[in-house]
Amino acid sequence: MPNNNLPVKTGEDFVGEFEVMDLSTLKDSMFVVAVSNGDRSKCKFLASTIHGPYTFFEMCEEVGMMFKEHQHHAKVTILSKDSTKAPKFLDENTIDYIEAKYVDIVTEGMLDGVFDEVKEYTCRAGVNEADTSDDPRQPKTEDVPDVDKQNSLP
Repeated sequence: MPNNNLPVKTGEDFVGEFEVMDLSTLKDSMFVVAVSNGDRSKCKFLASTIHGPYTFFEMCEEVGMMFKEHQHHAKVTILSKDSTKAPKFLDENTIDYIEAKYVDIVTEGMLDGVFDEVKEYTCRAGVNEADTSDDPRQPKTEDVPDVDKQNSLP
């Protein structure tokens, strides 16, 4: 059961190896994975590298192996068929955590709760929404001219 009271850790002081992140909110989702490009907090990736759809545990393995074998950070998009909503993707700290602990995450998934222990989570997974300002399917707000600026003298 997800604990929404846990913080989503952000910033430079996050070290994935030392955290215990609650990823339970992601386990029922489907994902695509690509090589991240540019600012890791933005929704930019190399289009020619996109693969999926992946289940949660498949996504964790792909993210971890990509970093281990090629030293590339992943961009993970959560799939949705609702084109009226902004695409969601995992934040950079969640990716760092998965990169650091993907073997443990996948092993726990294969054991399917046989040796479940109560974990003291320190944070929860972070999910960002993409900027949809350039998406032609999204409703645009009309630019309303500022009357005060139009009537003022330079």
